[in-house]
Amino acid sequence: MDTMVNKKWSRDTRPRAGALVAGIGLLIMAVIAALSNFGVINNLIVPGDAGATAANLVGSAGLFRLGAAGLIVVAILDVVVAWGLYVALRAVNPSLALLGAWIRLAYAAIYAHVIFSLFSALRAAPVDPTRTMFILESFEQGWQAGLIIFGFHLGIIGFLVWRPGFFSRLVSVLLVIAGAGYVVDGLGTLLSPSYALKLSTFTFLGEVVFIFWLIILGRKLPDTADSRTQP
Repeated sequence: MDTMVNKKWSRDTRPRAGALVAGIGLLIMAVIAALSNFGVINNLIVPGDAGATAANLVGSAGLFRLGAAGLIVVAILDVVVAWGLYVALRAVNPSLALLGAWIRLAYAAIYAHVIFSLFSALRAAPVDPTRTMFILESFEQGWQAGLIIFGFHLGIIGFLVWRPGFFSRLVSVLLVIAGAGYVVDGLGTLLSPSYALKLSTFTFLGEVVFIFWLIILGRKLPDTADSRTQP
């Protein structure tokens, strides 16, 4: 019975569909994350000035909530992307693809947890600017810790797409480099308050390339999950 179910799952789950879902999900995430984090939240935070930051949050409370809500959407899309990548890549190595999916889900859980702390910062802003800044700094630290996990996820995905028959080895190398950038930046930020290298500002290029490979060339993946050859 289990064998029959597994065979049906293999027939019904198509890597091409998974690649398209993952690619579109990643593209939407990139836009929302940029607008929410860099366009809204970071613009309202004044590093080292709790009073000014609290005043900004109070004066733009609706905008701040909108930015936080956008990040929650990103965390939800992370779950969708984890599924899509698993479907797209499990024909290469089912166990490793599943591990990559679980690691991304763990990252999404951490990310969601720290995002909800933003609402606590907003509630504290009118009465306790110091606590507001502490919560926002904790948000940043939690995010950096999550990015370390995310970096390992990208490394696994990079290994999976290295295999012949899926994506070019250039994309694989760029993904591994992007993952390493997140790990280095995350560890550097957590271990040293003066860390300012920010490798991921440059190494994220691999993620951008991967998005378009999934959307444009994902349709060239084998049509069934148990196929291991390129058409």
